[in-house]
Amino acid sequence: MSGFLSSIRNGWQRVAVGAAGLGASGLALADDPTAFEAAVTSVTTDIGAYGAALVGVAAVGVGFMVAMKYVKKIRGAA
Repeated sequence: MSGFLSSIRNGWQRVAVGAAGLGASGLALADDPTAFEAAVTSVTTDIGAYGAALVGVAAVGVGFMVAMKYVKKIRGAA
């Protein structure tokens, strides 16, 4: 009998957690979307500003790795 009661108790705990989660998601959906739009706009401008620099850093890294490949082929190099 105690197994049956513990399964009922666990079931009610799951229902309570689910109801709390639905309430929180409902409040999030009811929030004003302008905050989200402002965040997306901010991220977009940051990507535009830092994107070119990151591409440049990646190109330098690839160039360095290719150069190291050919330096290793030279006899007597480090």
